[in-house]
Amino acid sequence: MRSELQNPRQLVRMAHWWSMWLCLPWLLMVTACGPSSDGAVAPAQRTSASQGNTPACPRSDSAPAGLYPVTAWKAAPSDALITHPISGLSVRHALAPHWGGDWVRLRLSNRYSTAPVTLENLHIAKEKSPGLPDMVAGTECLLTFNGQPRVTLQAGQTVLSDWVQYPLRAFERVGVSFYAPEATPQLTRHLNANELVYVSMPGDHAAEAAGGAYQATPDGYASNFLVIEALETAASKSVSTLVAVGDSITDGSDSTTGFKDGQPSPMTSTDQRYPDHLQRRLLTAGLPLTVANAGIGGNELLKDGWLPQFGKALLDRFDADVLQTAGVTHVLLMIGTNDFGNPKAGLPPTSEALIAGYKELIARAHRAGLNIVLGTIPPAEGAVTEGLLVPLRVMHGTEQARRGRDEVNAWIRQQTLSDGVVDFATCLEDPKRPGYLAPQYNSGDNLHPTPAGYAAMAQCVDLRLFQTMD
Repeated sequence: MRSELQNPRQLVRMAHWWSMWLCLPWLLMVTACGPSSDGAVAPAQRTSASQGNTPACPRSDSAPAGLYPVTAWKAAPSDALITHPISGLSVRHALAPHWGGDWVRLRLSNRYSTAPVTLENLHIAKEKSPGLPDMVAGTECLLTFNGQPRVTLQAGQTVLSDWVQYPLRAFERVGVSFYAPEATPQLTRHLNANELVYVSMPGDHAAEAAGGAYQATPDGYASNFLVIEALETAASKSVSTLVAVGDSITDGSDSTTGFKDGQPSPMTSTDQRYPDHLQRRLLTAGLPLTVANAGIGGNELLKDGWLPQFGKALLDRFDADVLQTAGVTHVLLMIGTNDFGNPKAGLPPTSEALIAGYKELIARAHRAGLNIVLGTIPPAEGAVTEGLLVPLRVMHGTEQARRGRDEVNAWIRQQTLSDGVVDFATCLEDPKRPGYLAPQYNSGDNLHPTPAGYAAMAQCVDLRLFQTMD
């Protein structure tokens, strides 16, 4: 098997992680990681500030009669360890909602921060063109919190904006912008947005449609979703949310960034994660489900991530990131790659330990009245990291990791505790090289799929698993 030093793409990937710790002090701020929260939503703190020139859209304290909140888009918070120095600046994110509606609200999270954060003049607008910070003029809408354009999130808080009347359509991309008027030593974020994230020149540029004041943060280094956790829309009771939860393969690593001559190229595609492709299939089939992506790169089932920015163990974050997702009725769970491939203390967990973790999550989902479907762990043979200038060995391709994946996948395929199975491993595997990703689905690191691989994952899903509730 090829080592990390023989794989330029893997070297670039690891350099990304370590440079976030050591090499970019001008862009990233290293702060202490705050304590975990139970994810409970707190009321927005009422403050006041100028609303600028943008009129607020019609707002309401509750969803219109007969409509209920579902999750149109989601990014699970991972940590607050490394964040952008955005004090006195504006931030602009772009995203593709998975479900439409005429009333929307924004969920903000300060779950992992130890300090309050104040934001002003949060705006939603239609994106003009993917890969650019420009919004469509005249589509800007001011979001408010208890009627105010300024909100302070205390450490550990999650806050919901007011409902605003704003037309949201599936895969019609929107931008979410905000201004940070005060010191922001620590922000809760979602690691790796798989999107270009823009930070402005000093000042409040949140309401500006033109993107001239904004510059993209380096993709792979600093493109993280900051503070925003979900965009929710009001829908009829027939519509519900499917939460896809897992690690970087659910989150969509390598779905947007290509490599050329061993170096990352600019973002070349958008919305190619497997949950994005699954949502398109559901829409085409006319099924009333919106897919919320709760994947976190590097995440593990049993233990906190090998690096702090890889998130809390899924056993610990399941309630906040899955059970408390607006409108959730179904769960699609695929995790275990990093439990076997990124062990902290030398040896990976036993397959029995991982199976016990699956059983616990199945039981918790069923107690909450949810259907839960298990996905097999995708191939990772050949993804071995060794020989770096740090005491590190990521053992995705070792005999222990291979045996663990095989044993767990065999159990997933034959068990009847869950409400169904999706065999991602078989769908992605190279039939000529068992344990390896098929060449057309291999992004180059033997671990993460290409956009075509993510599309294949979505095609593997039997949509009948989500047509009814038991």
